Order: sequence, then C-alpha cells, then structure tokens
Amino acid sequence: MNLEVFINRKIKGTLTRWFGIQFTYGSETNKVRHLVTKYCIGKGCDIGFGGDKILKQNCDGIDFPQPYAKAGKDKVDIGCDVINDEIPVADNTYDYVYTSHLIEDFTDTKDALRKFIRVLKNGGNLILVFPNQVKYEEICNRIGQPLNPYHIHKEMGYDFMLQKLNELNITYEILYSSNCEIDYNVIMVLKINKL
Repeated sequence: MNLEVFINRKIKGTLTRWFGIQFTYGSETNKVRHLVTKYCIGKGCDIGFGGDKILKQNCDGIDFPQPYAKAGKDKVDIGCDVINDEIPVADNTYDYVYTSHLIEDFTDTKDALRKFIRVLKNGGNLILVFPNQVKYEEICNRIGQPLNPYHIHKEMGYDFMLQKLNELNITYEILYSSNCEIDYNVIMVLKINKL
C-alpha cells in the first residue's frame, strides 16, 4: 500500500471513529478487476456486488434490493438476501459466478459455496474474492479504519477456503490465485466440476 493511500485511510478512519463521519470507500472489486475479468466469460452473475458489478454487461447483479454497501451505481437485477435465502435462479444458469467480500459474512461457508455452485454451470468458473481476516484486521487497526462487524470467521483466508471447498461434492482446478498480494485480498478462480 502506498503512502498516499495509507494517509488517506488513516485520516478517514480517525474522522469516522472520533466524529462519526462516514466515507464511501472504493469497492474491493475495483482493486482486483484487472486480474479476474478474463475469467468472466459468457453469462455470469456478481453476488453481493454492492453497486459495482464485476462486468457491466451480461452479468446479473444479485444483492439485497437495497444493498448495504454503496461502492458503485450498478442496479440490482435479482434482489434477495443471499445469506438467509436461496438465490432465486435455476440450477446451472451461469457460466461464471463472481463474489467479492461476501462469503466471510456467512456463518456456514460450505452453505455459501453450495449456493454459489448450484447456480453455476458444470465446468464454469467460480471467482471468490475475500479477506485474509488476520491481515484485514492488522491493516484496519494500523490505518484506523473500522472493522466490518459482519465478518464471522477469524480464520478466514486461503487455507480456510481450500478446506471448505474440499468438503464439497465437487472437483476443481485452480485457474488463478493470489494470497494477499493486494492488501488483505485473497483471490481464487476455480473451474468447478460437479460430481
């Protein structure tokens, strides 16, 4: 992280903590878009996109009817509470499923993966972007940015996600991965084969 970004986040974090001033932060998707869009081929969806879909065309935005995150101006195409409800889409609908900084909010990570994979076509790409929780907390504490209170798992990270994937009735090929090369972000691009 460069000095300008560090100072900017430190000032905003301090103003938020001391005075309750809220700031809009750029989306996590914006940080990784250049690395993952080449895996977003065909008809896809972005689950929990918070206003900034991975692609602006041929990509359904699935989120709360009024997303709690406002990282962009993209409209919700399919409104639902993904954490508590099934995604109202037929099985095997999408060529790719992208989700950024949502899976860490699920109590049951395997159930989240099941939901994402259910709507993905066999042989499709599952693109997961999520925090390494330890690194996330270190960076937030260092720059004074408030922690996201919805993160459930202290052990969330690359190894945690591999363990959960290995508990599912699938096989997968890792097409691309990055473990905290960008801030605290873990990126996993997986070609999913359903058994």
